[in-house]
Amino acid sequence: MIVHIFADTPHHYEPMKRFLLSVPYTDKQAFWVKSSEQALLDPDLITYQSVDALFALIGQADSDTSFIFHGLFDVHIWKKLLFHPVSRRCSCVIWGGELYRHFKKDRSFKEYIAQALHALMLRKFKHVQTLNMGDAKLVSKALKRKGVSVLPYPLIGVATPEPEQRTSNTIRVLVGNSASSSNRHKEALESLLPFKALDIEIVVPLNYAGEASYVNEVTAYGETLFGEKFKPIKHMLNKEEYDALLNSVDMAVFSQHRQQGLYVAYTMFLTGKPMFMLSTTTSFTNLTELGFEIDKTEFLSQLSVESFFEKAFSRSKANQQLMQSHFTEHALAPKWAALFESLECN
Repeated sequence: MIVHIFADTPHHYEPMKRFLLSVPYTDKQAFWVKSSEQALLDPDLITYQSVDALFALIGQADSDTSFIFHGLFDVHIWKKLLFHPVSRRCSCVIWGGELYRHFKKDRSFKEYIAQALHALMLRKFKHVQTLNMGDAKLVSKALKRKGVSVLPYPLIGVATPEPEQRTSNTIRVLVGNSASSSNRHKEALESLLPFKALDIEIVVPLNYAGEASYVNEVTAYGETLFGEKFKPIKHMLNKEEYDALLNSVDMAVFSQHRQQGLYVAYTMFLTGKPMFMLSTTTSFTNLTELGFEIDKTEFLSQLSVESFFEKAFSRSKANQQLMQSHFTEHALAPKWAALFESLECN
């Protein structure tokens, strides 16, 4: 059996459960998620409320069970796994946040200890996957783990949209993907200032993964710069609502220094819409190496108003075709099946 372990992230584990069950694999799969009200309503999910509860479940599993952690951020879990024999039967997909913490400036001694703990734990794991090759190289550099492979998550349940029937010339720009300060919202908003006079809306998701004080700070700054054209989203959206939001914008602007928000990027590619990223990120490097057309956020403010307007209404058929080839469920199901088979053989 393979057990997939998720944190309390319904917007991720719900679609992933459906996808993983569709992967061609004959053995049984189970799904453990940190307790949430939504999870309690799904009889196919087993919930845990704490680290101790998680390891109690692990202790009850059969000795041939393999475990895949989808994101592994909790240092307390690292500590337990380091000295637990089950670590030899564990694999993980590194999302990014748990990796990029080791590259922060002015880290404390405690944070360096956490990095060493992380490295020792991952050396025991059967497989370690990242979402792109750039992150795989960072894992090898920061955590001294050899044999890191790349296994992306697919864009799940998002069909190629029909040609747009526009009812307005308003340009809707999505900024960032969450309330996390790593989005560097202020820098992204400042890059859009030259286009303030246009008929524009600045849509900013600030509904999860951030501190209330930061959300308030970004909101105040956005309203100062753009007034009523600044449209923060502070309430949680379900998947259908979020997909509808992404389908309604004309472009997305990221100012993150790291890999983040791939669901947004993939949706922009699928719809052929412009995607702005910093060219220093692993996302930009790896995706452009695959052939994707991505605009550089650092040059956004230098565009003329006419070029910005034209770009907002442009669509890239090349990106749409590449998205189908690389990051759809159909494209990635065989790669996930190969991982499952390798766990069974080892």
